[in-house]
Amino acid sequence: MSGARRPSYAIEVRQAVTQDLPAVHRIVTAAYAEFEPWLTPENWSRMMGNIARVVEPGAPGRLRVAELGGRVAGTVTYLPPGPKDYQRVPAEWAVIRVLGVDPGLRGRGVARALTDDCLALARADHAPAVGLHTAEMMLAARTLYERCGFLHQHDFAHLGLRFSIYVRSM
Repeated sequence: MSGARRPSYAIEVRQAVTQDLPAVHRIVTAAYAEFEPWLTPENWSRMMGNIARVVEPGAPGRLRVAELGGRVAGTVTYLPPGPKDYQRVPAEWAVIRVLGVDPGLRGRGVARALTDDCLALARADHAPAVGLHTAEMMLAARTLYERCGFLHQHDFAHLGLRFSIYVRSM
């Protein structure tokens, strides 16, 4: 068999620190860029504004990063159970928001590690369930969540697209 093998690195997921913010913004911009053609320019701007608010300093939740080979490879925001601005699932559920992986580092388990980290945080917070939403064109995300035991609950329209709510009972 020919071809270069990718180096194998352990993935470390941790709380983001201020120094991680430029990498977080670079990653979410690059990770979501492939979806721009699905939206009107106005809705694309709204979507990226919504994403930026989730990862800005002081935003609600716990901004997490995954490091691979010593560099930030992905990010996610975890919202613990309790009152929150996110109204798409019951307040007592934990929530996963804005999971993104550097496109050049996909296929190495980064998204799975970030999802597993959020599930561990939810267990520690005694959340009865974890909810999230994803859009119709985000096929890799939908596949990942289903493999992690999330079940489709219902759909809703937003930004001219079909979004789906998923839940995983804890």
